[in-house]
Amino acid sequence: MKTEMPNLSDHLTEFNDIEDIVTQAVEEEEDVRNFHFINGSMNGTKVETVDFHSCIFENCKFTECVFTNFYFADIIFLNCDLSNVDFTKCFFRRVRFENCKAMGTNFTEATFDSVFMQNCICKFSNLSSTKLKNSIFDHVDFSNGSFQQSSFRSVAFQECSLIETEFLNTPLKGIDFTSDEINGILLSGLELWCAIVSAVQACDLLRY
Repeated sequence: MKTEMPNLSDHLTEFNDIEDIVTQAVEEEEDVRNFHFINGSMNGTKVETVDFHSCIFENCKFTECVFTNFYFADIIFLNCDLSNVDFTKCFFRRVRFENCKAMGTNFTEATFDSVFMQNCICKFSNLSSTKLKNSIFDHVDFSNGSFQQSSFRSVAFQECSLIETEFLNTPLKGIDFTSDEINGILLSGLELWCAIVSAVQACDLLRY
């Protein structure tokens, strides 16, 4: 399957003080557009409802940040540390995550629309009650994470680690797990109806 890639402006302004730009956007009730943030950081920031369009975050670090109801469209996160960031109810459209660290990150009730995530570490991340469509996860470590009560439409996991990952009450019809590690996957059993697994994986899933 294919997913839409970010549509970035040809003219991005390089900047590293993300905090300053976000503060200005909140005060002036404006969107953040056409920036290339390099080596930026935010620490302990708590902000609601900011829209980002056509931006690149490269080598940026976010520490103990709360970003509720943010809207990200046509965005690239490259080599960023998003660990433990709270993205509750955020919307991600045409967003690409490459070589990022997102351990313990909270995506609860978020929406993923045309998201591509590659070579990322997302252990213990929480994607409960998320809506995911037209999205691809390639070589992503979601071990000990949660997709509880989420919905998938045209979603692909490619060579991902889903060890002890929770999918309770999340229908997995059509999801191909044959290239993934799913040892200790957590669910009730009914979620696996029409999921695609290998013969070896099927043996491990017999307990359900």
